Amino acid sequence: MSDTETTTEETPTEAAVETTAPASATAAPSNLDFLLDVPVNLSAELGSCKMTMQELLDLDLGTVVQLDKPANANVDVYVNQKLVARGEVVVAEDNFGIRIKEIVAKAAGP
Repeated sequence: MSDTETTTEETPTEAAVETTAPASATAAPSNLDFLLDVPVNLSAELGSCKMTMQELLDLDLGTVVQLDKPANANVDVYVNQKLVARGEVVVAEDNFGIRIKEIVAKAAGP
């Protein structure tokens, strides 16, 4: 009888796990609310360039640094160093801003 009792106890437990797994999977998106206030680092890249250390040391007020993108090119928007969007620079109340024009799709895995 011990074997039967042990088997009986295992079967309901396994059934309970199988039954609750789909329910928790459907409830998962609503359980992610606690992540909504986690701070992230958003940055925008207008362009980039390479220079020597001497050129860097020679930079002074008013020096113009030429970037590798044309003036009308989209700005890359990064969240925690991961490209997430592209947009254009706008001026909003004496501050610069970015108007999002494209959300970068997640790349398909291998």
